[in-house]
Amino acid sequence: MPERVVMYLVPVSGPPIDPIALPVDQTALRIGRHEQCELPLPQHEDRVSRFHARFDFDGARWRLTDLKSRWGTYVNGVRLMGESDLPLGEGDLIRMSPWTFMFSATARRPDSVAPEDVSSTLVRNVNDARLVDEQLGVLLESTAAIHQANEEKALAEMLIDAAMRGTGMTHAAVLRPVDATGRVQVIASRFPRAGGASAPDPTRFSRSLLNAAASGQVAELQAGMANTSESIVQMNISAALCVPIVLGSKLDGGGSATIAAYLYLDSRGPMAPRPRPNAAPFCVALGRMASLALANLKRIEIERRQAVIESELNAAAAVQKWILPQRDVCVGAFKCTGESRPGRYVGGDFFDLIDLGEDRIAIALGDVTGKGVAAGVLMTATQGFLHAALSEHGDVDRAVAAVNRFVSSRTPDERFVTAWIGVADKRNRRLTYCDCGHGYALLHVPGGEPTGLTGGDGLPIGVMRDFHYRSVTVELPESGRLLVVSDGLIEQPGIVQGQSGLEQDQFGLENVSKTLAQIPGDADAVAQLFAAVINHAGTSLLADDATAVMVRW
Repeated sequence: MPERVVMYLVPVSGPPIDPIALPVDQTALRIGRHEQCELPLPQHEDRVSRFHARFDFDGARWRLTDLKSRWGTYVNGVRLMGESDLPLGEGDLIRMSPWTFMFSATARRPDSVAPEDVSSTLVRNVNDARLVDEQLGVLLESTAAIHQANEEKALAEMLIDAAMRGTGMTHAAVLRPVDATGRVQVIASRFPRAGGASAPDPTRFSRSLLNAAASGQVAELQAGMANTSESIVQMNISAALCVPIVLGSKLDGGGSATIAAYLYLDSRGPMAPRPRPNAAPFCVALGRMASLALANLKRIEIERRQAVIESELNAAAAVQKWILPQRDVCVGAFKCTGESRPGRYVGGDFFDLIDLGEDRIAIALGDVTGKGVAAGVLMTATQGFLHAALSEHGDVDRAVAAVNRFVSSRTPDERFVTAWIGVADKRNRRLTYCDCGHGYALLHVPGGEPTGLTGGDGLPIGVMRDFHYRSVTVELPESGRLLVVSDGLIEQPGIVQGQSGLEQDQFGLENVSKTLAQIPGDADAVAQLFAAVINHAGTSLLADDATAVMVRW
């Protein structure tokens, strides 16, 4: 398994704020104004919701979910809707008004450059104007090629080609903003390969021009304008244009627009030609075309990621349907209901109900750490091995010891399985069980309150190969119910009313116990328990795999 690295939310625009690290030791991080958020934003910024969004690590990648925020969460100009989440990739632009963050493995990109003129240079915004026939021809000729580009660098190259032909300028680059200090990454560039020590440096750009274009308008600098900075003079720039390439519709405080890149053009050097007439309005039209093309590329990429999510969830559901028992099973005197619902990601919950004969039944529920395909594979292997061991001899201690050796010898240190494994014997009125780091089992006798089956504590399966597990045997009541659940039900977050306002809280084992106590003995307790958790979460799409097994007798 590749080593997990710290990822950063690097502010690209918005009020001054330091890069935000996503720690490697946490898998669920909320971002917002509330003090309970693991990634807190300034509390005075009311355009950010108290619980604005959540970052989840699924074992292979970070994913982002909007938490019904007022102003919305946008990735590459696309708003996250409803209950959907999105896997994040390097360089994604995340808009949480008023900030735009770049999702990056570094707080500062080593391949970025800083624009030159720190002092202010007067620039002006550009308005629309009529284009000459030659420029219209270049636009029309370039339209198809720009919209057929299948990745950003190809789009940037085509954009530069059209811009230099339509403006007559000698230097062109497509730049990606990478932080709030104005540093940029060069996606593509083109400039004269002039020899000699006096050749202009193509990696130097005007900070004033970029700052002016950051408002969403095309910015222009011409020779003879007032307040020209010393660095502009040193670079011998006679004219320059900067075109923002925008994802979204507007750049006000609550808008969804994000500047994804800049088309930067200038003419520099003693022999640089003057820009063609109407070069600036030509770039206005070109910038709009490029914004549409880039938005389309980003939309296609997001659709591809969402298709991967759907494919993984469908695959996980198919595997679970294949290996898990039917929802409702009768084994002698026992009536059983088991249900496992996949969460947002491919996970590792499983359960099993095994008829051991002579009014005995084996009950197992397990949860593999991590998410993704690796967790699903380990879940399948563990469930199959455990089923075979219990079916062979029905001995809890022997089965747990064997599956622990099996898992320990085949998984890395960070992979293990929490599980509750028991055998109920109706004839001899015994319940023998082993809790392998799980802790979520309740015994409910009619007329009483549910009590936790807290004995038989042991390490999770796979942590220590030679660990000695010890089962516990308790009396099985004449009649009653046994409920075992996974942490997906216990830890499901939801918004609740607290003493200081709305707070986010987990459903918790206490609520599971209260819900069980209120459900009649002959009712479908599993369905009602899931309904209570969904009501708490405010969504039917749960954050994690959730499994519940009910055994009645």
